[in-house]
Amino acid sequence: MAVAFFDVDDTILKGSSGVMLAKLMFLGKGETTSPRYIWDMLKALIDSKTGAVDYDNLMEKGLSQFEGRSKAEIDEIAQNCFDKHMRHNIYRLAYKEIVWHKKRGNHVVLLTASLQPLIDVLGDYLGVNKSIATNFHYKDGLMVATADKPFCYEEGKLILAREYVQEHGFDLKDCYFYSDSSSDLPLMEKVGHPMPTNPDPNLRRVAFLRNWRVKKFHTVLPPDFRPEHWK
Repeated sequence: MAVAFFDVDDTILKGSSGVMLAKLMFLGKGETTSPRYIWDMLKALIDSKTGAVDYDNLMEKGLSQFEGRSKAEIDEIAQNCFDKHMRHNIYRLAYKEIVWHKKRGNHVVLLTASLQPLIDVLGDYLGVNKSIATNFHYKDGLMVATADKPFCYEEGKLILAREYVQEHGFDLKDCYFYSDSSSDLPLMEKVGHPMPTNPDPNLRRVAFLRNWRVKKFHTVLPPDFRPEHWK
């Protein structure tokens, strides 16, 4: 047995969950956000492909959009984002890989810098063992613009993955990691089964030099799809 860690954006999802959330907040009924927030999310998506993301600054801006909201409000926004956008953009082969690991008895863990409420909904839908994401804080029942550290990004992903395998008695040398981004190389270099998936140019180059198998996901699940654990 081992752990299969999965990044989410451009690995399980066709696109960015942050951009999907920004789209919902900007266009969704009853939700409001600023054009600046939309721009920040799009810029972060572009910068992520070149490794130029100022993640602490991005998180501060992103979390500020939810400050003062109750957990119930945020959970409702997350569910709406999943129903309207995320659910329709899950790669078919990503789901197939998840099922394969579950049938082998491996743990499946989502490991992403996306917001925890979004990833909790996705994780429940996919039937994974755990979702590790950006977990923000509440005070007096209302969200505050701070989150657990380390952030689930770059070296932070390696730290959080190590914590999970140690807690559950696994070894990273037996584990898998699926990701599209060269920012995830700190963890990808430590697992026994690196799985570059829809890799960005930098990760594609590293994969070629190290003879890592590259996976390409293209098509998404059909609109009426129901996960196996729902049946």
